Amino acid sequence: MLSLPAGVAELLDQGNIIVRGLIKFELGGGTYGFIKSLAPLEWGGVTYQPGGILQVSDLSAGTGTAARQFTITLAASPDDGLTPEVLRTIEAEDYRDRPVTIYDAYFHPDTGALLGVRAMRRGYIDTIPHNEDDTGYTLTANCETRALDYTRTNGRKRSHADQQRRNPGDLFLQHASTRGRVEVFWGRTKKA
Repeated sequence: MLSLPAGVAELLDQGNIIVRGLIKFELGGGTYGFIKSLAPLEWGGVTYQPGGILQVSDLSAGTGTAARQFTITLAASPDDGLTPEVLRTIEAEDYRDRPVTIYDAYFHPDTGALLGVRAMRRGYIDTIPHNEDDTGYTLTANCETRALDYTRTNGRKRSHADQQRRNPGDLFLQHASTRGRVEVFWGRTKKA
């Protein structure tokens, strides 16, 4: 079920709302935020800088556990402070398998007040190729959805000590490591 902030559903039904796209990259050296707007936005402890967002590919949904790919293309926008040098710093960051989130931000059409923000897609960055030509400098983040987590192995051992590291005081697995093996016979009883 899709939940929207109070009042947003009514404004959407009327077709009378302002929607801006936000993108947040959580890289090894820090968090970068971009907004498709002319003014910066402070939200959730991140300042989303304006301009630069050229395109976000189709955010298709589906069933199953297969990871889906999507791309985010950023372009240098020196008027907004998004220079090729800033894009190069993103490219030089520790970005592989780092989180990226695409949001829709809802603004009131009359007051311009922020009504709410909703995550549209979460994923991980795979590669970030760049292109510099006559039209300018662009950077494309190739991403995969969080369904990628379904294919990763988990190295946890289900034991009392492991559970205490994750949730101190939880006694659910307290007897798991002390219980021995029990041989269960099926069918006829075993002859002595």
